[in-house]
Amino acid sequence: MIHISTVKSIKKILVDDALDAKKDINLLYNEIVISQKDAQLLEIIFIDIRMIPTLIIKELYKNRQKIKIVTTQRSLWLYLSKFGIKNEYKNNFKQNENSLNTGKPIEALVFGGSAGGLKKIKEIIETLPYSDLSIFVVVHITPKHKTMMSQILQAITNYTVLEAKHNMKIEKNHIYTVTPDNHLVVSDGYIYLNKNAKVTFSRPSIDVAFKSLAYEYQDGLVAVLVCGYGKDGSDSLQELKNYNSRIIIEDPSECDAKDMLINAIDTQNYTKIFNLNQIKSYINSLISSNHIYEDELNSFIDKLYLIYGYDFRNYDKSSIQRRVELIMEQNDIINFSEFSQEVFDDDKLLAKLLRGFSINTTEFFRDSQVYKNIISDVLPQLSKLSHIRVWSAACSRGDEPYSIAIMLDEAGLLEKSTIYATDFNTTVLAKAKNGLYNKNEFLQFKENYIKSGGKKDFEDWFDISDDFVQIKKYIQDKILFFKHNLATDSTINEFDIIFCRNVLIYFDTILQKKVFDTLDNSLFANGYLVLGCSEMLPKQYNYEIVTNIEHNIYKKRGS
Repeated sequence: MIHISTVKSIKKILVDDALDAKKDINLLYNEIVISQKDAQLLEIIFIDIRMIPTLIIKELYKNRQKIKIVTTQRSLWLYLSKFGIKNEYKNNFKQNENSLNTGKPIEALVFGGSAGGLKKIKEIIETLPYSDLSIFVVVHITPKHKTMMSQILQAITNYTVLEAKHNMKIEKNHIYTVTPDNHLVVSDGYIYLNKNAKVTFSRPSIDVAFKSLAYEYQDGLVAVLVCGYGKDGSDSLQELKNYNSRIIIEDPSECDAKDMLINAIDTQNYTKIFNLNQIKSYINSLISSNHIYEDELNSFIDKLYLIYGYDFRNYDKSSIQRRVELIMEQNDIINFSEFSQEVFDDDKLLAKLLRGFSINTTEFFRDSQVYKNIISDVLPQLSKLSHIRVWSAACSRGDEPYSIAIMLDEAGLLEKSTIYATDFNTTVLAKAKNGLYNKNEFLQFKENYIKSGGKKDFEDWFDISDDFVQIKKYIQDKILFFKHNLATDSTINEFDIIFCRNVLIYFDTILQKKVFDTLDNSLFANGYLVLGCSEMLPKQYNYEIVTNIEHNIYKKRGS
């Protein structure tokens, strides 16, 4: 649906839910044209829109310097950005500002303290779960004394403990201790030490370290201030708050040296005041919430199947977990139990998760030698048929079916061919139907085409503008794009050649067997099956290898 309003001479167009009805597409197109003709300021906000049609993209591109565009879906933001169409991404999942569990998963932890502080830090680190964190310890130490801090901490933790050095690269699973008489600054993944003037009579300064870490990690940082004298650390807390870093201050009643804590509390810039046991529990809960346990994940996948019918029970669990963690991070949810409940309460988050389970790594003429072998050894056989049926399974954004169509066209076989292209991800199918690519991608595609043995000008199959290219309409018209899930759906037709490349590696052996059965039932006798280079057809199927076994082209033996 499209809503149009004018506020202070700015025309605002809000597009929500979907942009697939022809009348809505034409309305939006006309409004863009009219506003540009009248030199009217225009702002377009796409609410929960994952993909828009070519007609609108081209008009936005033409007027990209004059229109403000806001998107709430990451997929559309990335897609428009790829074509040089500037747009502002605003995540529409609201955060609870009062919750301790707001922000992205914890990436870095910093401890600051002075007299008596090291003992408290040691107690916290001793109970820390091993996790993908970078940890920094900034404690006031008299320069005259050689510190044994690194050795003390290494004796009680599985993290690698290092004394910070200038130009040292920051790694995960590491603890960095500051050296006496040096300020510690973190920038772009590296540690820098300097002997600049003391800050609040201190070098190292907690304020200096806190400020640089807040800028580096923002809402992925947790800063903990423990016992100490003076006011070092207080001046940086406003900046940590501005970056949504979490600030934990030890309860001053636990410390003899409490000035540092009282001064910090007086700023009112903190998340919580905790005693030492509460600090340990809180940090451990944050770290644990980043981790997804196998039984929790299995239970979640079972519920997805029972409630919605989406069956990921036989997908590779490590692949599923990586994608769940990515969706959680993108939506500012760090606790898996909270996330799993949200998925069943929020259809939009569920849709994001399902799209996240789709693997979309693709390019034209990927693994060029495979196409070269098909051209030399398979097409001569297919050319004898009166009609050629092709299935590109898990086709992603369309690079593969378009490559197949170009290959058939060059061989003079496209006219008598029909190409079915399927995927369960409706967003990438919409991208595929658009057939738009940027110039940098196109150059790589062209190189792959030449390596595959292509003889013509690759540009012949595209309409080329200044900054992007579009597959020609007669190629698009030969491809039928529609939704199909290899994990749950059965055969859709009978084919002379099936491409199912680089998707089976994400399935376990049970699901692979089901998919192989579907593919086998979908092939005519003497038909061809093309798998990914890391995949292999089990021996129980009655096929023979075509050309080199490395390229995984199989021919089904006749009955």
